[in-house]
Amino acid sequence: MKNEPMRILIIDTAYLGDLVLATPLVRAAAEHSSEGKVDIMTSPAGAQVLEHHPLVGSMYVLDKRGRQRGIAGMRSAIAWIRGRAPGTAIMPRRSLRSLLVARVAGVPCRIGFNHTLARVLLTDPVPFPVNLHQVERNLELMRPLGVHPSQTGKAGHPLEVFPSPADQEEVDDWLTGRGLGQARSFFALAPGSVWTTKRWPPQRFAGVAAGLAPRNPIVLIGGRDEKELAASIMALMPAALAGAVHDATGLFSAAGSVHLLRHAAVLVSNDSGALHLGQAAGIPLVAIYGPTAPSLGYAPRGEEHALLGRDDLPCRPCGRHGAMQCPQTHWRCMLDLEVAEVLAAAERVAGEAA
Repeated sequence: MKNEPMRILIIDTAYLGDLVLATPLVRAAAEHSSEGKVDIMTSPAGAQVLEHHPLVGSMYVLDKRGRQRGIAGMRSAIAWIRGRAPGTAIMPRRSLRSLLVARVAGVPCRIGFNHTLARVLLTDPVPFPVNLHQVERNLELMRPLGVHPSQTGKAGHPLEVFPSPADQEEVDDWLTGRGLGQARSFFALAPGSVWTTKRWPPQRFAGVAAGLAPRNPIVLIGGRDEKELAASIMALMPAALAGAVHDATGLFSAAGSVHLLRHAAVLVSNDSGALHLGQAAGIPLVAIYGPTAPSLGYAPRGEEHALLGRDDLPCRPCGRHGAMQCPQTHWRCMLDLEVAEVLAAAERVAGEAA
């Protein structure tokens, strides 16, 4: 019976931020599983988010864009699933690959959203709730198991990332060495994004840093591939403020970055994975929206955050994820957002949280 405990597998090989938003689903599925934990098949980025989660049992990392691209990678994934023998696979993403491996591996109950043609591979398609936040959307996938989304997990369904003791020690040493070890001791800026059109110009991030640095140190965060972007921002800083800006891009795992952010007063971020890490850290956020918008269902939840964007543009949002080039060529959604507005929002939310 579906409403009886069984081994549950979640297959989600999406981007880092998507996996952070899926952590309430991880808790809900683990609570309903026969083992009190849930198996995970995820991407390398997702593994950084979930590696130390206490409710994750076995994890398979599928590098679908790298060494496990193609049929060989799918065969390996299918073999791992068969070895684990889950009774249910929950698939939040509309990924044909995920549906195929679950089907070919013989998972009896396959749950996912019904908004693609690949729904024929599901045993339990669930209506895609456009108007819900992504956290609540994911929890709708528990309904075929007889679980109501409001009656599972922690109250409010918080995002949960668990840094390891080694992550914490590494971050603490780095912060202490720069005099940033106290709570609320710096402002964090996350200037990157996988999608070019979602990156507010580095010159403007530098303007925000210059506005904040006379009173608060600045820490730039992001992945290894964003070090050049961070360097360009630091190069734009006035010489008198250069010592107040610290580059942490590429230094820490996603879980380690959450521990770092717990020491920040505020995070100013594009609509990217870093934004969701900031919410998992429990700090106030200033979210910069360009081609995307909070109405799509991925925004930080809570009144303590500032969500900035040009709501007067009829072309916005132009997609769920952004793009590499502006479809209208003008990129006004980002260029019309001024430094003064972001700076004022950062100071306001920091003051309200003090």
